[in-house]
Amino acid sequence: MGQTKIFEALMTITRVCKDTKLSFKAKLHLILTEVVRCMNTEKGSIMILKGRKYLEVMASTHPELIGLRQPIDMKSPSSWVVKNNKVLLINRMADKAIFGNDFHHYAKEAFLLAPIQSNNRVVGVLSVTEKMGEDKFSQSEQEVFLSIAGQVISALENHRLTESLKKSRSLLNKKNIELKRIEKIRTELFNMLIHDLKGPLSDILANIDILSYTINDNNLDYVKAAQAGCDTLYRMISDLLDIARLEEGNLKLVFEEIEPEDLMNEAISRLHTLAKIREIKFIKKFQPSERKNKMYGDRGLLLRVIQNLLTNAMCFSDQREAVEVGFEFRDSDKIIFFIRDNGPGVPLEFQDAIFNKFVQLSKKKDGRKYSTGLGLTFCKLAVEAHDGNILVESDGIKGSCFKFILPIINREIL
Repeated sequence: MGQTKIFEALMTITRVCKDTKLSFKAKLHLILTEVVRCMNTEKGSIMILKGRKYLEVMASTHPELIGLRQPIDMKSPSSWVVKNNKVLLINRMADKAIFGNDFHHYAKEAFLLAPIQSNNRVVGVLSVTEKMGEDKFSQSEQEVFLSIAGQVISALENHRLTESLKKSRSLLNKKNIELKRIEKIRTELFNMLIHDLKGPLSDILANIDILSYTINDNNLDYVKAAQAGCDTLYRMISDLLDIARLEEGNLKLVFEEIEPEDLMNEAISRLHTLAKIREIKFIKKFQPSERKNKMYGDRGLLLRVIQNLLTNAMCFSDQREAVEVGFEFRDSDKIIFFIRDNGPGVPLEFQDAIFNKFVQLSKKKDGRKYSTGLGLTFCKLAVEAHDGNILVESDGIKGSCFKFILPIINREIL
């Protein structure tokens, strides 16, 4: 058998195996056609193992045989190849006797069958019959046939992997669709509940405010504490709503001219009650300037950013501690706001995670919990909406300094 003919056959089979446009049956048909041509025979077939009991004809020079099944325990050449995992060569009629006498419809005596293997396991049988010319398969032809049989597995494995990938992709798409549906329902329900909470909470705040003017001094501290708690809860609800809007890009910022000192003073004044309860002292460190420095931003959002950072600083500080608040201009085009406390500090490994949504971190060594709920998530999204960035500086032992940096370039007031 010529080397050129063998090489051409192997190249054709390899090309067919890699053709993604062909169906599995079309690949097997083309491979078998090339095998029959290369082996110089008239007939051939490819049978694939189905489960543990049957061999099924997947390709044949006689199309009417395709789909037929043969039991593995049947006394036949194909079953022998599966059970013994060996090449079977029959070059004379006497050798066929062990398989019975059902060979009368074959014109010639020579048979050649080889196992199709995957991971040392037989998955099918390749056979050729009706040898043209001399009714005999030479040693070299047997070797070529075995080599070709090894190439058939490429088509089988490629098909198996392709089908497995299609099933996995289809399953993944179904799961993604279901997850998106569930997430949409969850988000709509979540937003509805949070939005509806603002109504009754506003009523509570209004009534507590009225109560503060009528109650005697002995019980006024309790009312003030209730006010501070309601204020905190109101900010949390607002944070939840605005986080959703910021993530979806549905919260439109309203830019206006802002004086940083006024912004900081307003945030501090709004937390007067909480600061009084915890006996926290604010130390202001505003950068002096010859002119009245101004910036541009959404005043409401930035005010809440500062309030959230101040609230965290007070909550993580001991009674009667001091919290530094301030700002400074950098390179005439940026402003840095900072809030520094003397609390337990934020460990280095947590300093990025604390800005993530729904994060509560703990440190086993000291038992502390570093939880900021959604406040810092809102701060991060609000600052980034202003083209700025936010960070925390801490040695993880004593004190933390939260900073957010904003550009102060003139922007069109919307």
